[in-house]
Amino acid sequence: MEHDLNADDFDLLSTAVRRAVAGGVDIRHRTQWLPFVVYAAEIGYLYTGDEYWPLFSQETPGWDSGPQWKIESNRKLIKQWFKQFAAEYGGIEPRGAFAANFNIIAWPITHAIMPTDLQRQMAQLLYEARAVLTPEMLDDPNVLGVCLAARTGGYSDRFQKLCSNQSLLGHIAAALLSGDDEGSPYLVQSTLARLVSDLTNENESRTWLTQAKRSAHSIRSSGFLPVNATQSVARREHFLASVTNPKLLLHQEKDGWRPHLGLPDLTVLQAENDHVGEELRKLRPKIEGRHQPLPRGALLYPRRVPLSAWPRPEVPMIQLEQGSTEVNELIAARCALSRGPWWVFHKQSGGLAAEVKGKFIRPGREYTLVCHSGSEPPLLPWVNEVAILADGVHAFDINTPPIISETEIAQLTTAGLSVVSDVSIQPVGLTPIYWDGEGSVEFLAGEPVMLTVKSAQVAEKCAVRVNGGLPFLLEWPIGSQQLTFGLEDLAVGTHEVGVALLTTGANMPFANGSLAVTICDPHPNLEEGSDGEGIRLFATPARPKLTEIWDGRASLSVNGPIDTKAELAIVLRDGTGTELIRQRHGISLPFSENAWIRLATREFRRGKLLSAYNAAESCEVSVSRSGVGFASLVCERGFQPLRWALAKRRKSGYEARLIDRADSDETSVLLFSVEDPLAGVQQDVCRPITAPASGGMLRATSGNVATAIILPPDPNWLRQRLNNHPAVHCKGKSLSEVHNLICAHRSWADADLSADPFSYRQQQLVLEVVTAALVSLLAGTRWAHLERKRVRLMAGKPPDMLDEMQKLVGEAPAQRAAAQYIASHLWQWMDSASALREGFRAAINDILEDSGIGDPRTAAEFLLLLASRPGSLAGWGEAERDMMLRCVMRSPVLIRAARFAVLGTEDLRDAPEQPTIRGTR
Repeated sequence: MEHDLNADDFDLLSTAVRRAVAGGVDIRHRTQWLPFVVYAAEIGYLYTGDEYWPLFSQETPGWDSGPQWKIESNRKLIKQWFKQFAAEYGGIEPRGAFAANFNIIAWPITHAIMPTDLQRQMAQLLYEARAVLTPEMLDDPNVLGVCLAARTGGYSDRFQKLCSNQSLLGHIAAALLSGDDEGSPYLVQSTLARLVSDLTNENESRTWLTQAKRSAHSIRSSGFLPVNATQSVARREHFLASVTNPKLLLHQEKDGWRPHLGLPDLTVLQAENDHVGEELRKLRPKIEGRHQPLPRGALLYPRRVPLSAWPRPEVPMIQLEQGSTEVNELIAARCALSRGPWWVFHKQSGGLAAEVKGKFIRPGREYTLVCHSGSEPPLLPWVNEVAILADGVHAFDINTPPIISETEIAQLTTAGLSVVSDVSIQPVGLTPIYWDGEGSVEFLAGEPVMLTVKSAQVAEKCAVRVNGGLPFLLEWPIGSQQLTFGLEDLAVGTHEVGVALLTTGANMPFANGSLAVTICDPHPNLEEGSDGEGIRLFATPARPKLTEIWDGRASLSVNGPIDTKAELAIVLRDGTGTELIRQRHGISLPFSENAWIRLATREFRRGKLLSAYNAAESCEVSVSRSGVGFASLVCERGFQPLRWALAKRRKSGYEARLIDRADSDETSVLLFSVEDPLAGVQQDVCRPITAPASGGMLRATSGNVATAIILPPDPNWLRQRLNNHPAVHCKGKSLSEVHNLICAHRSWADADLSADPFSYRQQQLVLEVVTAALVSLLAGTRWAHLERKRVRLMAGKPPDMLDEMQKLVGEAPAQRAAAQYIASHLWQWMDSASALREGFRAAINDILEDSGIGDPRTAAEFLLLLASRPGSLAGWGEAERDMMLRCVMRSPVLIRAARFAVLGTEDLRDAPEQPTIRGTR
C-alpha cells in the first residue's frame, strides 16, 4: 500500500484502528474504512508465510474477542473494503494462483507490494534475469512480469504463487530496476525507498540488486528501442516457436542408427499459460515415436530420449498425459519437427549426427539421409543404405566427395537437398551450447555471439543482415579467407543471420550464406539444477514437495561417472531455515531410483530424521564429489490453503488442528477410520481432533482445495489387535462402485504421512484391503475367496499361494497358457517395473484380442495399475478409463492375470528365502 505516511503518522493511524477494533466496529467505521485497508496491508508486509489472521490478531488486541466483532463476517468486510479501494483508488486486484487459493488474505498481502521475507528472492530473480532484459520489457511492466514469472520455477512455493500475478510482479520489478537517482512511475518514491532499503540490508541481496540495476541501465542507455511494438510482439512469438522446437538426432549403436529426440525447455511457455509449469511437473509426457510415456517432470530436465519409431508429422510431437486441452494445444503449436519426407543429419564426433534443417550439404563432409519407406534415394555411388532402428523409415550414409558435379547436384535435388560450397558461417570463441556443424547454432543469453565467415574466393566487403533488417557493411581482411565479427543485443529467440560477399564495382554479391542463431534463456529449470557438470540430480515428479519425498510418492536418481564414490546429504530445516538434522551417506554413481527408495525407506522410518520431520518445513538433498560436481534439490512443504498440524497429547495419542488459509465458509472435515476406511464422519472444523486409537485419515476440503493426513495409531492398541483388518463393503458390481473404490484408494494414497512410523503401516494396510476389494469385485467369486484368505494370512503367506493363484487365472487353454507364461517369468520381473510391464503384455497378448480393450501396451499398464495401485487411475482420461473398466468387467480373466503378476512378484521379492517355484527357474 503506497500511503506515503511517515512513521509518526502511521503510528497514529494504527492506534486509531486498534481502538476501533477494541471498542467494537459499528456503523461509523463502515464509512471510515480506508485506515483499515492501510493497516491490513502493513500487516501483510510483515507476513512470513505462516498464518495471516493470528498475526493480525497479535498486532490488534480485541480482534478475536472485541464487542460486535464477528471474525468470519469482518474478515469478509476487510476484503470488501479492499475491493472498494481498488474500485475508487485504482488499487491492485489480486490475480493468479495465490488469489485463487487465498481469496481474502490475497488482498492485504498483494497490497503489501512485497512481504519482507520474499524480498531476497525478488532480488535474486532480477539478478538471474538480467541477461534477458530488453528495452521493451523495461518500458512495459506487463511484458517484464510475463518474463520474470516464467523464471520462478526454482523458487519457493509461496514466491511462485505471489509471482503468478504477473502484472504486479512486473510493476515492482520495473520500479526496482530504475536508476538510483530516478523516480519511478510505478511506485511512489517512499515505497520504493523502503523496498530498496530493506533489500540492501543483506549483503548478497544488495549485490544482486546492484548488478540487475546495472544491466538495466546499460540496456536503457544502448539506445536500441523497438520500432513498432506490434511488430516486436509478433516477431517474439515467431522466434519463441523455434526455441521450443525439439531436436532430431541420430546416435550410432551396434546395430545401426537410433533416432533420439532432444527435449526442449518448455518452461518458457509459462509466460503464455499459468498452468504450464504445474502440468509439466505433475504429468507424464507422451512422445510421438515412443511406446511408453516418460516419467512425470521429465520435460523439465534437458535430455535426449531414444525413439523406437519415426515421428509421424500429423501427430503432435509432445503431449501431456491427462493434460488440459489448453496446455496440450499450446505445446503442440510450439513443438514442431521439420517436415519430410527427407531429413539430413550431419555426422559429428562421438557417434552423433545432428539434423541440418536447411537440408543442404557441403563437399567433403559426411551425412546421413533419412526418408520415409518407399522414397527413392539419390542414385549416386557415395550414397549407401545403412540400418536405422526405427519403424517406417530408411537411412543412407552420404560421403560427399571434395567436388560435386552438376549431374550429382541434380540427383541430390530429387531428395530436396541443395549443395553449398562458396561460403560458410560458423561460431568461434566461446563454445556454443549447440552447433549442428552446418546452419544452426545456440548460445545462452549474455554470452558473446562471435561468428566467422569463410570463403574460398577473395572478397572485399561482407554485408551482414539480421532478421532481414538493414545490412551492416564490414571490410574483408586483405589476403585472408575469413572474417570474424560479433553480434550484440540479440534477444531471446531465433535470428536469421545472412551474409553476402561483395567485390568492388559489383552490383550483386558473388556468394551468400546464412546461419540460424538461437539465443536461449539461461534460467534454471523447475528443478534445482546441478552446479557441476559431472553430477545431475533428477526427481520424479520434478521439484517434489517435502511430503511427497517423505511418503515415497516421489523418487530421486543421480547420474554421474560410473563407479564414482560420492556423498549424499539429507538436511531437514524449519521455517526459519535453521538446520534441524543432517545425515550423510556414501553412495556409488550412478544412483538409481530403486537405490533411493531403499535408502529413504530405511532412514525416513527411524532415527533422528523421523524425530525432526514434524518440525521441518523443507528438506535439501545434495550429492557431491570433489573434482566431479555438486547437485542439490530443495523440497518444501509448500504454501497451501489448507494444512494439517499434528501434535502429541500430554497423556497419550495425537490431536490434529486444521490451518485454514482459504477463508471459506465451505470448509469441511471428514474422519475416516482404519476399520471402515470408506465411511467419513463429519468433524468440527474449528476444534482440534483427537486421533482414534487405530489411527485413520482426516480429509479437509474447501471448494476445489483438499488436504489429508494419516493419523498415527496408538502402538499399544496395535499390539493387542494385530489381526484386526479394515472392512470394505461393496454395494454391487457396477462401474460406479469401481469408481468409488478407485477414489478411496487415491484419497488414502495421497494423504500426507506424519513422522510416526505406524502411520505408514496403517496406510498400507488400508490400501491393500481396498485394492483386494476392488479386484474381488471384478475378478469373480473364486478369486475373491483367495483375496480374503490372503488378508487373513497377511502376516505369513502359505508356500503354495503362487500355485493356487496360477490355477485361478482361468481354465480355457489361452488363459492357462497366459498363467503359465506369467508363472515362468516372475523371477525376471520382480526387480524391474519395465520388465514386468513388457513381459505381462506378452503374456496376455492372446487373451486381449476378444476383450476389445485396445492397444496391448496401454492395456498392460492399465491392468497392472488396476491390480496394484488403482488410485493412480483416477488421473486417467475418464472416457479411456471407463472403456477399459467395462472391458475388464466383461473379461475378468484380465484382472486375474494382472493380479497374479503383481502378487507373484511381490511374494517372491518379500520371501526370506526364494524357493524354486514350478517352472520359474
